[in-house]
Amino acid sequence: MGFTTGFLGGVTLTYSILYFSLYIHRANRNVQRTLLSQQSNLLNSVIDPPIPLPDPPAYEVRKAGLTEVLKDRWNREIEKLVHNVQETDWAQKREVYEERLAAVWGKVKASEQGRELEAKAKELEQQVEGKARQLGQTVKGKVAEGKEALMTTKDEAKSTGREPRLLELK
Repeated sequence: MGFTTGFLGGVTLTYSILYFSLYIHRANRNVQRTLLSQQSNLLNSVIDPPIPLPDPPAYEVRKAGLTEVLKDRWNREIEKLVHNVQETDWAQKREVYEERLAAVWGKVKASEQGRELEAKAKELEQQVEGKARQLGQTVKGKVAEGKEALMTTKDEAKSTGREPRLLELK
């Protein structure tokens, strides 16, 4: 055991003994004070009657109004909802609903109406693809016309010797 460790151990032990002895002394003094106070009150009550304590104040108990009752009920409902949201295991809920949805989707797909819907969806898909191709060809044609008009305007501008303006483009 080194000097520092021994010194700190001795100081700790001395302080602990001093603390506990002062604590016990203070507790004994409090008990003595209480006993002496009780004895003094008892002896004084023989000679002079004790002063009566004042009446407690009359508290008026009021019933809460309708609005307060409704507010309390509303707050309890909100607390329940928030508690339920916080306590819910959302990953488990998601898995349960995914399984249910997969089962329902499997039944719909296996049913005759499901097959009809699938066939209609394929027809609609083909129609949309055809319309998209037509629109694509139309857009390509318009872009080509725009390029030709731009080239024509540029050629005219070069022949006149000035830059073409945007409003002059056809």
